[in-house]
Amino acid sequence: MRFYGISNEQQAVEILNKLPDGEWIFEDLKENKREVFSRESAVEKLKELISQVQNWKKDFTTLGKNTVFIFVHIPSNPKVFKIYDISSLGCSSCLSPPRWRVFLKENEDLQSW
Repeated sequence: MRFYGISNEQQAVEILNKLPDGEWIFEDLKENKREVFSRESAVEKLKELISQVQNWKKDFTTLGKNTVFIFVHIPSNPKVFKIYDISSLGCSSCLSPPRWRVFLKENEDLQSW
């Protein structure tokens, strides 16, 4: 599954308007937490995470303004999001797992992401 990085948080908010209706899953992989949301609640949760990313970029002056933390599968039809946190940054040769995943339940079985 291919993901597209979104470096501009305003663009990420605009993509939220395209979220389809359905049952959405929120996972916090660091805290082992999983919740089921409606479309509206998923939009609100994603807005919270986008706001968090904006705060990191303000607070950590060493972060580039175009650092990508938010990834979406198919921006025109968003059904799966991966959001990384600042602990993902570093000199590693591979990207650590995302901190959060938000996805339409029908994509739950696609484990390759």
